Amino acid sequence: MNTKTKITLVLVAIVAILGAIFAKNLIGYKQSTELLIKQSPFGTLSCVEGQGIYFKGFASIYKYDLAKSFYFNSSTEKVNGVGWEGDEDDEDDISVTLSRNANADISGYLLYELPTECDKLIELHKNQKNDKGVKHNLVRNAVLSAVRKTAPLFTAEEAKITKIAEFRRLAEDQLVEGEYLTTTEVLKEKAGEDEVDSTGKVVKKAEVQEYRVTKLKLDKDGHRIITKKSPITQYGIVVKQLDIQNVKLDAKAQQQLDIVKEREMQRVANATAAETAKQKALTAKAEGDARIAQAKADQEVQKITEVTMAEKEKAVAVLQAQKEKEVAALEAQKAQEVAKRIKAEGEAEAAANRAKVAAGLTPQEKAEWEYKTKVGVAEALAKSEHPIVPTIMMGGDGKNGSNPMDAVGLKYMMDIADRINSNK
Repeated sequence: MNTKTKITLVLVAIVAILGAIFAKNLIGYKQSTELLIKQSPFGTLSCVEGQGIYFKGFASIYKYDLAKSFYFNSSTEKVNGVGWEGDEDDEDDISVTLSRNANADISGYLLYELPTECDKLIELHKNQKNDKGVKHNLVRNAVLSAVRKTAPLFTAEEAKITKIAEFRRLAEDQLVEGEYLTTTEVLKEKAGEDEVDSTGKVVKKAEVQEYRVTKLKLDKDGHRIITKKSPITQYGIVVKQLDIQNVKLDAKAQQQLDIVKEREMQRVANATAAETAKQKALTAKAEGDARIAQAKADQEVQKITEVTMAEKEKAVAVLQAQKEKEVAALEAQKAQEVAKRIKAEGEAEAAANRAKVAAGLTPQEKAEWEYKTKVGVAEALAKSEHPIVPTIMMGGDGKNGSNPMDAVGLKYMMDIADRINSNK
């Protein structure tokens, strides 16, 4: 390779490098997740709008993240499944003093978004210089102030357990709106119980402690009074999410909280036991009432059943008696008809016999005829299915008792025979 060629290659390389440098300073690329401020070679500040390729024009470019996170957490343990993701610009737990002089370390997380209005972004850039300055100076200090101003408004139990959601909301309100005006009261409270003797006389009074209670001061309309506006809101920074992840009490405050929790648990247990006993008593009474009601119902059912059965038996007896009466009447009527028929037959036969006697029967034939007539009447009455004389008067069923010629029946039949013969 000769000297001329080498010189040409060097010149081409220089031109390529100068072209690359020129292109880099002439054209830039903007991501959708960032905000860019452009400072021209003459010092004019402007914002890069939109996204993608833009004309740089040898201007200085300052990049800010559109959304950013800020952590305040000293622990590396996971909280709600999320581990520590902070960096050197973040903060450890925020040390605070709660109501009644309790101390605690509070950890949490903030997600914020920078303004997209060019004027506010330029103002933010002028005061904070870069993205790190915004997070470390502006946002960090605003979060610390809001959390520490909120803490004295809550007791250890409220901040950790009963009102943690309210604690978070009030801290976020002060972060967005600014610091609220508060008032402080000094209160006294016994640190324990008085010592008493067997008679109930106090022999040693419990120690009395003083503590401060901080409350929000409200205006005549009941609104909070802002004493200092929020710096992040002035720059147009938007708070997207503030979480209070943990409230770690100091040893003394935790001990006091444990005592309160133990008392509350005992109170709840006693109340539960009392309610359980009350419910058991109510249940026992209800069960007793149910048994009494069931017994009364059973007795009423038995009474109704017995009355119904008695009425049924009475009705059946009445029907049976009526039936027997009707049957007896029919039997008597039949017996009368049979007697009439037998009488008619006897009279007819007697008339015939009289005719024979009139024709000339001998005395022996007349006596024999009368005897046969009486015997025939008796046999006819004995064979009848409808007795003329009741069985009780006949002396039984005819087998073991007397025959049809006995007792009243005998006389009855003899009378019939005599009447027949007398008509001859």
